[in-house]
Amino acid sequence: MPEGEIIKAPGTLTKEETLINIERSIMPNTMVLESSHPFPGYRWSNLPEDPAPGSIYLVTKTRYDGEDIMRAAKKIKKDCPFKFDASFGNTVMFGKTYHIIRVRYLECFDCIGKLQQQFEAQGIKFMKKKAVSAEAFIRLRKFFSLQKTDEHIYKDLDRREMHYFEIPYKPDWEFFKKITFYIRNNIDNYSYDAALAAIYLEEITDMVRIYAKDITPDQLRFIRKKYLYELSHPDHLE
Repeated sequence: MPEGEIIKAPGTLTKEETLINIERSIMPNTMVLESSHPFPGYRWSNLPEDPAPGSIYLVTKTRYDGEDIMRAAKKIKKDCPFKFDASFGNTVMFGKTYHIIRVRYLECFDCIGKLQQQFEAQGIKFMKKKAVSAEAFIRLRKFFSLQKTDEHIYKDLDRREMHYFEIPYKPDWEFFKKITFYIRNNIDNYSYDAALAAIYLEEITDMVRIYAKDITPDQLRFIRKKYLYELSHPDHLE
């Protein structure tokens, strides 16, 4: 695959974040969540006091077919006065699996309840509110829009802070967390958050998703080299 090629492909994203309830501007007695600290591996500074919503998780009453969710989102977008992007998946908290619609790019919190009403009109029902403040394992199915920038390295065309690099296999999540913690704390002047991705190119391709502002190509190559070493030496941190 030549450098510069644009790729639009489905895949999955796996990450871990602390989720908390959103209390305002939602349909009454429904469960809507957000991350208390988006991209937890990245050191934030100068956050706005009242930012627009980031990733919002609408918890559905039951598991819906992903195609039905995406068809509903497509219908809603035709007449919706505000922008949004939707994907679907699940999250595990307290040992229980919850099914979710992940929503991004909303302009304001007031849009959340309106969007819920639109989904409900398409037959999607939402779970009743439960109080949540918990570390959550999140797995999303979504479409990726990437451009190859180097051998085995890609940038996200929707979010400039997002980058991806190929790895030879999908590691166990706990092992991935361990090596990410080790790498991040043993290199100087790097701040990034990492997640796992699997993208369907010509064949399934396992990747690490990196979130970092102003990261350079040399830094991405260096970080990938560190991951490749740890993945090929699984006993290194024992």
